[in-house]
Amino acid sequence: MEQRSGNRILLCSDYLPPSDGGVEQVVQKLALHLVDEGCEVGVFTLDDGARDFELQDVPDVSFHTASALDLTDIIGLQSMFSVSALSEFRRVLREFQPDIVHAHNRFFYTSVLAAVYSICADYKLVTTLHLGDIGMISGFGGVAAKTFEQTISRFVISRSEQVICVSAAAELIAQSLGANRTVVIRNVVDINEFSPNSINGKSLLYIGRFVHNNGIQDLLTALPSILDSHPDAEIHLVGSGPLEEEVLATIESSGLSDSVTTYDYVDDISEMYDRASVFCRPSYSEGLPLTMLEAMASGVPPVVTAIAGVPEVVTDYETGVLLEPGNPDEVAQAVIELFDDAELRARLAKNSREYITENLTWEQRTEKVIEVYSQVTTNV
Repeated sequence: MEQRSGNRILLCSDYLPPSDGGVEQVVQKLALHLVDEGCEVGVFTLDDGARDFELQDVPDVSFHTASALDLTDIIGLQSMFSVSALSEFRRVLREFQPDIVHAHNRFFYTSVLAAVYSICADYKLVTTLHLGDIGMISGFGGVAAKTFEQTISRFVISRSEQVICVSAAAELIAQSLGANRTVVIRNVVDINEFSPNSINGKSLLYIGRFVHNNGIQDLLTALPSILDSHPDAEIHLVGSGPLEEEVLATIESSGLSDSVTTYDYVDDISEMYDRASVFCRPSYSEGLPLTMLEAMASGVPPVVTAIAGVPEVVTDYETGVLLEPGNPDEVAQAVIELFDDAELRARLAKNSREYITENLTWEQRTEKVIEVYSQVTTNV
């Protein structure tokens, strides 16, 4: 075998941009920052034929895909399945010869592949847990996720030399699944891409997949009260997913069409934060939502549920407003209060931006991830 110098890193994610989830955004940014730090980077993802990947045209990234079926609309949770990935992943391992395979999300198909092949292949497996407690996910999707977590996710964790957790709450989940070596490295933001652009109007922004897990249904329930108090407010909903038809139908049937604008995908998401005065994502399950951090970096105060890693970053009425999940009335009250009080809005916006710039930048995160790679390859 040809001798190699330095670490070769293969990042694995079922989804990548232009898919609009937070995990895929993190993986893409990590790939680019690792390249900037001199690492040899490969990426393996799944392709349902519905998009052209942004990373495939980056010359310094070795980009690989396998055809797949997206099951999200069937089970209600983000999910992919691929038969061809079994052989394609083996081919990529043979050709790219990674020192480290870095899997993302304990529920992703590619994470399972990375764990299975680690049994016989010569690489170290690192896994990042992006999601916290899934206990509030209901229905068939919740049952499936909990069963998967206690079986297959446990296997992925058991094969991982190191588990990176995006929050202390996610670290507790990792440890409950048997992780021996864990470290908290929080999600971060490009503070140059996302920066404040103060507006005087009343504009509410939601960004995320239209799934029950993200609480879009609670926000829709809260909108009539918000608009009764502030009929001049603008509502912007950015996302797509299995609840998309239900979201559009609710907007129409509730008479909200004149105030609500929906977007299935936005090329430059920073422009959406530039239009917003309040951000809201009333999720039921998260790790540390990237969109919340982007809003904070953009000086848009977040109204978010106090779950998983969110309270580790958002201090109630200092850097945002914290809510209990599953309470549309609280959502409405918090948004109305911020629309009513421009001074409070401005203070939270300033504090949010300062917190991000001091604690959560990509330079800080990349350095910490590379340190993890160094530790696992030297068995420290």
